[in-house]
Amino acid sequence: MQEIIKIEKKCGYKFKDPGLLITALTHSSYAHRYLVESNERLEFLGDAVLNFVVSVEIFKKNPLEDEQFLTELKSAYVNKNFLQKVGKKLSLGEGLRHIGLKDPRLDQVLESLIGAIYLDGGFVSAKKFIKKFILSHEIAPLRDYKGLLKTIAYERFGVTPDYKVKKIYGPPHRRRFLISVSIKNTRYSAQATGKTKKEAELKASMLLLNKIKKS
Repeated sequence: MQEIIKIEKKCGYKFKDPGLLITALTHSSYAHRYLVESNERLEFLGDAVLNFVVSVEIFKKNPLEDEQFLTELKSAYVNKNFLQKVGKKLSLGEGLRHIGLKDPRLDQVLESLIGAIYLDGGFVSAKKFIKKFILSHEIAPLRDYKGLLKTIAYERFGVTPDYKVKKIYGPPHRRRFLISVSIKNTRYSAQATGKTKKEAELKASMLLLNKIKKS
């Protein structure tokens, strides 16, 4: 209960229904063991609310920027690594109910929290939270390395990059993906690992872009 009170204070939001916050802090590993509701549905809702609020706010604040800039800036704000840091600042890991997690995905817990605030206090409360803890940070746009690589590969070589999953390893809650990317009929290739396929593909794309630029 102390962890719940601490998180409410850090968030600056007092829940009318504390059960929503408890659910937001319930990982599926705990939910399956004790037959209670996990935070997965709230995560789904929070993700949608977060993407909408971020999209609208950066659209209004950057009237002179094009679609690519807005897309890359939005990607930076909803990036899991950035959201993980926000989750740590809010001490979400201390209140998370789980079984055996060594490195919990606090970005997902943060999205669950947003979903819970939305259901408890409505859109205005969720928007206020997002603006205070997420959009208040000045961050650089996150470049779409896959898109850039695709464009350069087609312009230079007339083909699109080929991505392959080389290996998947680690326990279910700590999966790692090894992804390779290559340009057909050339010597260009690279590989990288990540917690998700998308993360590994972006890293591999960035590495291959650097190789092409240096050649």
